[in-house]
Amino acid sequence: MAGKVTDVARIGEHDRIRRLLTAELDGIADRLHRDADAPIAGVAGGNFLDLAQGLEHQEQEHLVASRLMEQAKRIQVALTRVNNGEYGVCSECGAPIPAKRLLAVPDATTCVTCQGQLEHVGAAVRTRADDGVEGEDA
Repeated sequence: MAGKVTDVARIGEHDRIRRLLTAELDGIADRLHRDADAPIAGVAGGNFLDLAQGLEHQEQEHLVASRLMEQAKRIQVALTRVNNGEYGVCSECGAPIPAKRLLAVPDATTCVTCQGQLEHVGAAVRTRADDGVEGEDA
């Protein structure tokens, strides 16, 4: 009996998480559509400063859209993890991801410890790559 109650609670929690992630994904889609429908500032004509500001504005809009699309991809992964029963479990070590972390970063796939290790390794790889590039220029 206790196992059934736990299963029902887990299913209810997964439904709640699924609804929250879906709402966040819908919000991103709405924002992307709204931004896409906004008129594009003209960069033709005008003086150099007007042209530069117009191009900068377009670049910022592109960057925002790119970041929103990346966030949407991460949320899609989180939704897949919910559906597979993997949500809230670290993809690196298999430990539970703390609820506070999931509340702050709903699309988190790793615990804080593993994320820190991944970032450390990534930083080391970038540093080595940068050193290699600089070494080639010399």
